[in-house]
Amino acid sequence: MSLRFVLLRSKLVVFLITAISILSFSASFYFSTRDGMGISGSFDSINYLLGFPYSEVGFKLPLDETNTIFLSAFGGYDFIRSTYFMRLSPDFNVEKISVSIPLELSTRIVQTDEATETGRFNIGIATSIRFENIDFAISAYYSAFYLFYDPAFSVNIPTVYTDDIFRSALNIKVSYIQPSFSISFGYFASLCWLSYRASFITGENSAYVEAKLKIRF
Repeated sequence: MSLRFVLLRSKLVVFLITAISILSFSASFYFSTRDGMGISGSFDSINYLLGFPYSEVGFKLPLDETNTIFLSAFGGYDFIRSTYFMRLSPDFNVEKISVSIPLELSTRIVQTDEATETGRFNIGIATSIRFENIDFAISAYYSAFYLFYDPAFSVNIPTVYTDDIFRSALNIKVSYIQPSFSISFGYFASLCWLSYRASFITGENSAYVEAKLKIRF
């Protein structure tokens, strides 16, 4: 990726943050050793996360009068990986427990002369439980369907990929939450099941720290 491209994307993020500041409402500044930095918040049913390298915006709508069932839809972009994300999920909230079943598509635009993976369809489950000021969250994803670019026809073709690759991902996070700030410690790993060893191996795996601070624009 060229320096000019990075600077252009960075200017776009700065512009969006400035536009939000003009609206004058509260948000949260976040910093993560895994996901970068930026601001996040909500305005009516609109939720946003504007930062670098990842930004997204979407909505979360209640489907019942008790605010137990929600429908969420988000679109995002990773500036470093040049990858688009689209996510749709039903969300269920019961007292201090929340459960989501996200369906996600990640895709990127490539120019290549050979068949290349350009996207994945992921299905997952994410749950969190709140104990006083402590929130425990765990999410898992699995990808079975893929997009492959066929240079002969210049199109992306959905397919089922059967090779032993890292199809699964696991994310565990524990957060200490206060009204004005929160701090989280997490662990992320991509997983692959080896049938001949009857065990998992990990690819990308790392611990991370995340902090949020509520601010008023």
